[in-house]
Amino acid sequence: MRLFIASSFEPRFIETLEDIRDYARANSGRDCVKWVEGRNFHITYAFLGELPDAAPVSRLLEAALDGCRPFRMVSGGLGAFPSSRNPKVLWLSVAEGESFLRDISGRLTAALTGGGIQFEDRFEPHVTLGRVKRPLPGNFFRRASDYARSRQASSVVGSVELMCSALTPGGPVYSIVSAKRLL
Repeated sequence: MRLFIASSFEPRFIETLEDIRDYARANSGRDCVKWVEGRNFHITYAFLGELPDAAPVSRLLEAALDGCRPFRMVSGGLGAFPSSRNPKVLWLSVAEGESFLRDISGRLTAALTGGGIQFEDRFEPHVTLGRVKRPLPGNFFRRASDYARSRQASSVVGSVELMCSALTPGGPVYSIVSAKRLL
C-alpha cells in the first residue's frame, strides 16, 4: 500500500480552493499545469511510501495524537516549490493554524521514528494546487497571488487520516485507512 498521513477540509473550504485553482488554471496557459482535483485537497504531514501493513502506522498515529484538539486553519497566498522563478509545484500557504499543523507533524515524526517507520520528513504546511509541466506566463504569479489572497478561507481541522493512494491513469485515488479524531 502507498500510504501518507494527512488532514482533509470542510466542504466550503474546498469550494474556495477550487475557485482559486480555477482562476489560476484560467491564467496559466493551456496544459501548463496538472491541476489537483478538489476531492484530493489536503495537508500532508508525512509521505510513507509503500508499506505492506498499515496497522502499525494506525496504532502510532492514534497514540501520537492523544490530547490534540481541533483547530482552525486559514488559507494564505500562492507559492511554488522550489521557487516562483522555477516552479514545479503550485500551492497555497497557511495564514493561520501553522503552529497547530507543526505540532501535529512533530508528534507524528517522533512516533514514526520511534516506531521504526521510514518516511519523507520534510513538512511544510501547504495545500498543493497543481504540478507545473511547462513555463507559466510572465504575469501569472502576480495575478494568481492577488486572487488567492482576496479569497482567503478557513476550515476546522478535526482529524488526521492515514491515507492510501492508488495511482490510476486518471490521477490518484485516495481512500482513508484509519483516522484519529482530534477531541
